[in-house]
Amino acid sequence: MESGIGPTAHALPSPAAASPSGSPPAATTPSTGQALQGPRPTLATVFTGPNSIGALRLWLAVTVLLSHGWALSGHHTPALGRHEYDEVALNGFFAVSGFLVTRSGTRLSVPRFLWHRALRILPAFWVCLLLVALVEAPLGWLHDTGSLRGYPLTGPHGALPYVTDNALVRMRFYDIAGTPTGTFFPLPGSGMPVAWDGSLWTLWWEVLCYLGTAALAAVGLLRRRPVLAVGATLLLLAAIHPLGPGGALLPAPFSTDLARFGLHFLAGAVLCLYAERIPLSGRLATAAALVLGASFFVTDQHLMSALPMAYLVAWLAVRLPLHRVGSRRDLSYGLYIYGFPIQQLATVYGLHRLGAVVYLPLTTAVTVLVAAASWTAVEAPALRQKNWWSRRPGRGRSLDALPAPRTGH
Repeated sequence: MESGIGPTAHALPSPAAASPSGSPPAATTPSTGQALQGPRPTLATVFTGPNSIGALRLWLAVTVLLSHGWALSGHHTPALGRHEYDEVALNGFFAVSGFLVTRSGTRLSVPRFLWHRALRILPAFWVCLLLVALVEAPLGWLHDTGSLRGYPLTGPHGALPYVTDNALVRMRFYDIAGTPTGTFFPLPGSGMPVAWDGSLWTLWWEVLCYLGTAALAAVGLLRRRPVLAVGATLLLLAAIHPLGPGGALLPAPFSTDLARFGLHFLAGAVLCLYAERIPLSGRLATAAALVLGASFFVTDQHLMSALPMAYLVAWLAVRLPLHRVGSRRDLSYGLYIYGFPIQQLATVYGLHRLGAVVYLPLTTAVTVLVAAASWTAVEAPALRQKNWWSRRPGRGRSLDALPAPRTGH
């Protein structure tokens, strides 16, 4: 579900900075020639050299895709302990987003920051709504009725209202005229709505995190790290809210989704702002992995998993040798928004009856192709407009221009 935010640099070390073995030359004392230990590496390394953020985003997106596909084809959703894999992958997306979006918020003016966020989310989202309304849902209608006659373009839950009413990212409804039918989502009695694209609900929380970052930047608080303690307190209150008498410790309702996504985004933001002080440590990464693993067996996982998840993401971004994966073509957003409707349509037409060994590879292949088309035809062209703000008459590049990233930043 990550918005596809990418690092601001993927620069390789210059040849002069590397030894023949590929390692930076060690400093020596003038008198003894003994090697001196250089500065201890920190999480800031993510922003100063090649990294594997693109590969991590792709892995999280594929995890969501396969988990959804398994459930949407009629199987029990895979889980470890009390939590499903796609649920944890979504948390990872928000940790990645908090880590990278916060850096963007500290380096760009607020208008340009919002412009970048809008370009990353909205164009592909709008095209996805149009494709569901004008291609996928009509195919579902055709399967159910034998013709396209009567397919509702207007009216309540019609195709056009599906696009216009949901255009500002907050989903008002997910079905079109009661379709899709004959699918395994939603489960009877779950209270979930009928949906062509059930993945889109998380984008609203992503946008709220963006707006919160912009608001802090606008009043000059984003660079003042203690302000994050206030945010952490509020999110902790949201997290413990259901524990009060009658499930209401606080007078005003708080959403558990706010606590879940907000804490993971905030954890990434904290690590970003303190990146130059936090060591890049294998021991810390091991401890974070152990805590994250234990959190699978706790009901309110987000209370344990936020900081460990964020640290692991940053550590793996530096340590994994997958710098080229997703660095130029970021398919993670397309995989996330298109996987669910493609899998739903496949189930409508009965592909699941051939078994998961057929259903998952075929729906995954189609989703990858659509995601690649989305990147090539929609997302990448939109992202090329990022510097439009600085190209406007009367604006100089010195205001807030940054090097153009090579991923879907």
